[in-house]
Amino acid sequence: MIRKTRFILTFLLVVSIVMTAAGCGNKVQDIPQTEDAIAIDYVSAVIGYLGPEGTYSQEACGVFFEKKGTYIPYETVADAVEALKKGDCTYAVIPQENTIGGAVTDYLDIVIANQQLSVVGEVELPINQNLLVLPGTDLKKIKKIYSHKQGIAQGKDWITKNLPQAEVIEVSSTSEGARIVSEAGDETQAAIASVACADVYGLEIIAESIQNNHNNKTRFYVLSTTAPSYGKGDRTAFIVSGKADALPQLMAELEKNGIRLVTLHERPEKTELGNYVYLIECSNIKQEQLKKLTENSSLAFRYLGSFDVH
Repeated sequence: MIRKTRFILTFLLVVSIVMTAAGCGNKVQDIPQTEDAIAIDYVSAVIGYLGPEGTYSQEACGVFFEKKGTYIPYETVADAVEALKKGDCTYAVIPQENTIGGAVTDYLDIVIANQQLSVVGEVELPINQNLLVLPGTDLKKIKKIYSHKQGIAQGKDWITKNLPQAEVIEVSSTSEGARIVSEAGDETQAAIASVACADVYGLEIIAESIQNNHNNKTRFYVLSTTAPSYGKGDRTAFIVSGKADALPQLMAELEKNGIRLVTLHERPEKTELGNYVYLIECSNIKQEQLKKLTENSSLAFRYLGSFDVH
């Protein structure tokens, strides 16, 4: 009987540990009392980003780290995050939202899925999309256009108006599209990418600022695997998950406490209909307010960090 009791207790303990590791255990992640900010050594930083060279992600790295540190391009955002988790780099910079294309859901899913990730900074980068071609290319002869899906979404109206016959091909990044055009040597191909890509890959800008909105910006998260900062930053980000009908109460608490909602991204929890994961970013929030937000909510909570915006 004693052995059986011990077995049951051990089994329950193991189940509890597994559920907690999966984010299904304690409803509210503990919030430390410290408000110490994380110090970032820009000079020694090793930063992974979506490559190849010339992407807007690389530009965002330069903005946040003041062109210091070492930048390593990766084929995908998932690869950059895996490198961060393995310790091959100390930070990863990833796009998370665009004015025109909206939330970059594939990348937000990566943040949600990896509980060891924290957010230590954010960059809001103006985005000007351009049509890049081999020097001397005739616009009317373009048959294929390469770009990242965000670049395609941002330049969709211009393409429809000016190159309706062209085949639009999605690739892993805007600079990858520029690289393909450069190496193919085919004057019927073009890429939607940055001015920097024109310089890197020896291409010509045949059409400037083709994005649908000239206030176009992309938000980038600077990710780390250090414990999230509870210092006083411009923004605070956290994740809540559970039933959709619990969200209005949380929003009401934000408003009641004078907390400004900056952005809210919704993703399916993938458990049952009506359950969602919300990545929430806000400003003007204090640590004690953050605790109160979760006290009377049925939503599970995960803190991502407080950080400054560059």
